[in-house]
Amino acid sequence: MTAHSCGSRLAVERAGAALRAGTPVLVVNGTDDQAVADVVIAAAHATPHWTAWLVRFTSGLICAALPARRAEELDLPTMARDYDSNVEAPTFAVAVDAASGIGTGISATDRARTARVLASDSSRPSDLVRPGHVLPVRVAGCRVLNRRGSAEATVDLCDIAGLPPVGLTAALLGEDGELLRDPAVSVFAQNHRIPVVHVDNVVHHRLFHGDGRRKRVTLVQNRLDQLAGRALRAVDFEDHLTGARHTVFIGTSVPDFDLPVHVITECVHGDLLLASGCECRVEFERCHERIAAHGGVIVYLRPPIISAPRFSVPQPELVAGCITAMLIELGFTTVTLADYAQHAQLKSGCELVVSGPVATSELRRLSAATP
Repeated sequence: MTAHSCGSRLAVERAGAALRAGTPVLVVNGTDDQAVADVVIAAAHATPHWTAWLVRFTSGLICAALPARRAEELDLPTMARDYDSNVEAPTFAVAVDAASGIGTGISATDRARTARVLASDSSRPSDLVRPGHVLPVRVAGCRVLNRRGSAEATVDLCDIAGLPPVGLTAALLGEDGELLRDPAVSVFAQNHRIPVVHVDNVVHHRLFHGDGRRKRVTLVQNRLDQLAGRALRAVDFEDHLTGARHTVFIGTSVPDFDLPVHVITECVHGDLLLASGCECRVEFERCHERIAAHGGVIVYLRPPIISAPRFSVPQPELVAGCITAMLIELGFTTVTLADYAQHAQLKSGCELVVSGPVATSELRRLSAATP
């Protein structure tokens, strides 16, 4: 298994635990010595103490990352942009204060109060005044899968932690007033015993494990199919990112060696059982014969639904996450990619060890050697 995959999940879990406890997390974005960090606090658990701590070590410009849909509900319109503004920049809304229970709005106590109002499901537009001292950042629905930014990661982390998806964020600065970069970010985290999570860790979690509210895939049907005179177990899954319904066909025998995995992508002809002579049907029949004789599974991938959102993550990453999630749901822990599997980007993780690709002749040899 890879340290990267396990490290990603562990980093997200530690960050989630800290957010649930009401303590800060460092969200890092960028690579190598260009990586910078934001201090993040769950808005629902914002206290005067930790809000003051956040101000002390950051720029002091406190933002509140929240879903764009929630911003609409709270009547937080987007701030005007110049026509040539950077499209990759965060989408800021009009700054706000809580409408009651605060003084001037600038103190740590007041901004913590405003944060909690933003995080409350019961809050309405009238519970906020504009302008104020907390700057909302509107985050698109797909979050880190649309834009790999700290605001998007903040909303995802709060969701994964089981909290309202609103977080206070501010850029971490050094004593010279400049953005703190690695390795200084790591030193700061160690000195203050704060968990660190990279935006890429959050992307990995979304792709392979889900968003905290539900897993990446859900098993929707477990059935027996009769194909070419053989009974084949078929398990249907729904992919919650793309809306597609995929099927994993499982051979009647499970080999003692690493489970062979064959991956087929549905062609334009559609229904596998009705198509005749198409490329995916021919490939499926070939794979079917092999798993019937030597064991293994066929992962049959269907295209996303028409209304599925567009993601900024590469398609191979999107597919690999879905395949891995399905295999883990079925209880497989060690698999081998077949020689003609098109998805060799499948990698090992904490719960699934992947080897291969392995030639069919080698699969036959291993099968023959199995008592």
